[in-house]
Amino acid sequence: MKRIASNILLVATAGLLAAGAFAQSVSTKRPVLLRRNPAIHDIRLEVELFQQQALNVQGNTPRPAGTNTNNGVGPAYTMTRASIGIPVMIRTSWCDTDFSNYTTRVTLDGQTVAVDPARVLTKLGGSAEGILKYDFPVANGAFSDAVMQTNYQVQRWDLDVDEPAAMTSTWPREWPKGMQRFLDQEVGINPANPSLKALAEGATKGGPRSVSPFLAAKNAVLAILPKWKSFSSTTSVFGQKGTLRGMAFSQNGQYGIDAGGGTPVELAATCVTALRSIGIPSRIVYCLQEGQQRRRDREPVQFRFVCEFFLPDMGWIPFDPLIMRQQAPVKDPSTTSIKGFANIPDIKDALPLALLAVPTGYEMADRYSAWGWTQGPGTRAQVDTDRAATRIGFSDSGRGNGKTPTMPAPVSDEAP
Repeated sequence: MKRIASNILLVATAGLLAAGAFAQSVSTKRPVLLRRNPAIHDIRLEVELFQQQALNVQGNTPRPAGTNTNNGVGPAYTMTRASIGIPVMIRTSWCDTDFSNYTTRVTLDGQTVAVDPARVLTKLGGSAEGILKYDFPVANGAFSDAVMQTNYQVQRWDLDVDEPAAMTSTWPREWPKGMQRFLDQEVGINPANPSLKALAEGATKGGPRSVSPFLAAKNAVLAILPKWKSFSSTTSVFGQKGTLRGMAFSQNGQYGIDAGGGTPVELAATCVTALRSIGIPSRIVYCLQEGQQRRRDREPVQFRFVCEFFLPDMGWIPFDPLIMRQQAPVKDPSTTSIKGFANIPDIKDALPLALLAVPTGYEMADRYSAWGWTQGPGTRAQVDTDRAATRIGFSDSGRGNGKTPTMPAPVSDEAP
């Protein structure tokens, strides 16, 4: 009996050791998306509604006071209550946001307005998104300047994508819960667009499902880039005093592969549309970034658009079509890495802000700029469109390196 018991113990011990060895082999396996070189930053995010000089009919040069709709008299914003929504990303493949000790401040015409920080941040369940909701009364029923400021901390990484491993991905029978919204139509993204659908499906010989979704996505984006021959504008729209007002869109609404070009955000939307059209969940991450070239007449802040597509059990694969567009054509995308697709060298510089140009339930102000406003029941804001302007900005102060040099990137949108 002792020998039997001893043998059982030896078998059990061997089994535990084997299980431990297996667990160790799994845990040490290199993830498809690996975060490296963490850096901690203090972020001060601001949205400002302010009063500028009246503009001419084209809306781009100042004109004398007294020629606008209110004759240049009185505040530009008339409302009894302000309701502003500013989106924030709780987590992306390359960034985690820490709101455990965030602070917030609101001023109207230089006077502090009391807000409860605990009521400002709302995390959207089942997603990696949050929204800062500023809802407060306007004491005098009008104002000329309002500033909503939030201070929080982020940790950003370089992101390494193991492209050969990503190539082994297979098409799922159905996409995980929460992915349908990234397959559906939304403003500026129509997966049923016949031209884009035909181009994306024809980009892979034998059809997109004859290869992995990773390669199908790569082929579709590469098919779009040669047809984007010109840009009608830069990434961002700037206002008086160099303030960042919003995103640039084509004035006539004509953009895309049939038009031969458009603005940078429209290129991002076109690529996302193409991937959705062949059944791959895809999205734009609207980011803020400090500009590489500083100008005296302009704040060093601009929008940046990072596209992503989803692979089950691997995560969100990023790509930047602007960077990809600068690369020489390749003969065989299945064996050639392309700078800007999956591996983006400067992704760490981008502060992720939103997945929509305007938060759900809100409307844009004077420009599409990721944040939005809304009006409560029975209230209606009056805005002097000649003089009312908005600004979105941030400051980014480095606080050193993170404690963990490498870690796997998240494989889902479920934020902690």
